[in-house]
Amino acid sequence: MWTYLGKGVSKVMGDRALSKCHGCWSYLSEQRNPSLQILYLFFITGSIGTFLVCGYDLLPATSLSPIHQNFIIPVVIVFTYACFFVASSVGPGEVNAQNVRSALDAYPYDYLLFDPKICGTCKIQKPARSKHCSMCKMCVARSDHHCGWINQCVGHNNHRYFILFLYSAVQVCWYGSFLVYHIFTSRMYHSPMFKFLVSTKRWEQLGFLRNYHIFIYQMQEDKSLGALGVFASLAGLVIFIFFIYNIYLIATGVTTNESFKWEDIGEMIYRRELVEVQDISPEGVPVGPKKYEQRDRRHPSHPRYVPPPQPSPPSSSPKQQDGYTTKERVITKMRQIDNIYDMGVKANTASILFPPVLTVSDKARKAPVQPPQDKAKAKKNKKA
Repeated sequence: MWTYLGKGVSKVMGDRALSKCHGCWSYLSEQRNPSLQILYLFFITGSIGTFLVCGYDLLPATSLSPIHQNFIIPVVIVFTYACFFVASSVGPGEVNAQNVRSALDAYPYDYLLFDPKICGTCKIQKPARSKHCSMCKMCVARSDHHCGWINQCVGHNNHRYFILFLYSAVQVCWYGSFLVYHIFTSRMYHSPMFKFLVSTKRWEQLGFLRNYHIFIYQMQEDKSLGALGVFASLAGLVIFIFFIYNIYLIATGVTTNESFKWEDIGEMIYRRELVEVQDISPEGVPVGPKKYEQRDRRHPSHPRYVPPPQPSPPSSSPKQQDGYTTKERVITKMRQIDNIYDMGVKANTASILFPPVLTVSDKARKAPVQPPQDKAKAKKNKKA
């Protein structure tokens, strides 16, 4: 479909316009850009401005305490903007050559979701739970996901601020809906429609739906506030669902990135393809960490077929010489696997609120820092 659409645009507008559209799409979808941040500020500022213009002066006529108008509303507005700017400015926690040792100590491998490997871009060992983000151009410690609304990844260092950002968005949406509701309920019983229904004795005939009808009438009279109340309620509901989902992931010790990996693990368990491998000493004691292998039972012609691991050549390692054996077990249920990153609700929450500091190793601290050189000087040095 996209091919035919591209050909159609090329015929109508020319190849140059198609190239410009492709570059614009590439910028919006494959590079860091503030488009969603601008959109969020547009919605928040527009909604707050609409309320201040159309509804703020109507609050004294409601049954609400004056503390809402004098204190709570300004605090909620400032809190919403502050949470957004903090979540957008605090970095996710970059893993580099200076702090990779600290990240490896903080997040051990489980040999199921994460195995020791080298990042092909950063050329450093990837700690467990980390991921290289092609948009942020770095490896992110305990990477959760890349969020366009804050224009960066959510990870080790800013996960707590991202949760606070979600909470502030839900709060401002539902608090705004609460204020609009009270304004409507205070005005609808003074509207001409209500007086007409009462004077013609039709108010009692409407039954239990009479308040609903007069509320809808009031929304039509105050279209700006009515649209604002509906938009804030629906937006708050969507963000609240995402907020609860993130709280659930934190409580279970899983990141958004890892949740997709666990789905693949569940599929392998369903097909009886996940095998647990454990080294056993001659005394029958397990040695070393448990490791997991996928034994794909699908036909090799299947597009998602995973070939078996290559058999290792004969070795004269001390383990084999001393009679060490290997025990294998096919995993049939998810509860047979221990998530080493799930330390309990309290500890999981503490790891988000107070993440370990990724310190610079002594070797990296002692290594001399090479000053940047110009390209011309670098070429002269190579020729010399």
